Amino acid sequence: MKNKIVVNGLIWDDWNRDHLASHNVTTEEVEEVCHGKHKVIESYRKRIQMSGKTRSGKNLIIIFSPEDRNLKVYGKGIYYPITAFEEEDV
Repeated sequence: MKNKIVVNGLIWDDWNRDHLASHNVTTEEVEEVCHGKHKVIESYRKRIQMSGKTRSGKNLIIIFSPEDRNLKVYGKGIYYPITAFEEEDV
């Protein structure tokens, strides 16, 4: 997988917004990382793990699905954010 992906759009719903909020992450922060400098690796079940820094300096790990619930690929740089959390300094 490439070290960076182009994100043309994210699919937001109440579930993923609420889930991000439970990790103290906003949709705006996820968007910042997607459109800024980031790294990606392929995770399990075709999911994508992205890591990057927000403008305020928060290091985030974001997990995206390139597929909907029926396993149909969104395509064209569209992803569904499953979760995101702040990476602890090591």
